[in-house]
Formats: sequence, C-alpha cells, structure tokens
Amino acid sequence: MHAALTNIISSFIQSFLSGKEPYYMTANANFFLVDSLVKCCEKYYNWNYYECTGTRPVLTNGEYYPDWTGGSSSYCLNDDQMPDYMLNNQNWYLSTTLQKCCEKHFHYEMNECMGTANAGTNEWYVSYEDKTCYQDCSGVAPCGGVVNFWVDTFTTKEKCCKEKLDWLPLRKCVID
Repeated sequence: MHAALTNIISSFIQSFLSGKEPYYMTANANFFLVDSLVKCCEKYYNWNYYECTGTRPVLTNGEYYPDWTGGSSSYCLNDDQMPDYMLNNQNWYLSTTLQKCCEKHFHYEMNECMGTANAGTNEWYVSYEDKTCYQDCSGVAPCGGVVNFWVDTFTTKEKCCKEKLDWLPLRKCVID
C-alpha cells in the first residue's frame, strides 16, 4: 500500500511538472496544484501523511506498540513494524516500555503480555459446573488451573464453599 500510494502521488507530481495534469486541475490551479510531493501530501493526504511521503516520523512516545494481528494475541512488540495508523496517533498507541504498553492495552492479561508465567495464588475458586471449589494453581487436583484476576478467590476451600455454594451441604462441597 505504501509504495503504491507514493507511486500514484509521484506520478501525479511528474504529470504536473510535464504539463499533463487534467483540465479540472488547470482550471483551478491555485486549489489543485502544488509544487512538491510534501506539499501535496500535506494538503490532500494529511490523514496518511507518512505513507504518502514514504517517510516515518520521529517516535516521540516510545517504540512499544500493541500487536493485534493475531486476532487473540495480547502482546506488545518493539520491532519498528507498527502500522502507519499508530504512527499518526503516537500518544495513544506507543509506549516507552513493555510494561506501560501492556498496562495501557492489555491490562486484563498482564502476565501473557509481559511474557511472565502466572503460577496462581493457591487460593480457592468455585466451579459451579462441578459444584466444588478448586485451588488456583497448575497441576493435579486440588489444582483446577490458574484463574483470571477478576475471579473471586478464598483462602480456604471451606470459605469458598460457604460463600459460593451455600445451597449445597458443606460436607459435599469440601469432600469433592
């Protein structure tokens, strides 16, 4: 896309310099015609200025940006391959550190974004489907897997059962 747009605009400029611009442009030359690619891009393609000129801006807010290309990925990258639309709004998209980028764009999956493993809290959480409480950890029972930070957890299985499965006999929940 970048090269194609630059080629179109360069062709337009060359056409202008050779006197081959369309009649509607010569009829209103003060409005349509400019004497350089930069001026053309500023006037007509300001919304996509860097792609138009084939340049990249100075990165003023850092080099970390959110990567949404995988659909479900939750990562920030620092590879100088950020899309042009992010360059046009650096305050929102770019960050100076990986942590700041993750906090801004993937706060709900910080461990995945930061590339750190979450071993869990070893507290207890409810599984309504199984009608019992599992420990927030990886491995064999009583571990039920690592849960997201927004899941209510409890210091003991008994507290979890009393709070979340109060309609079951406590003995049934605790023994399972």
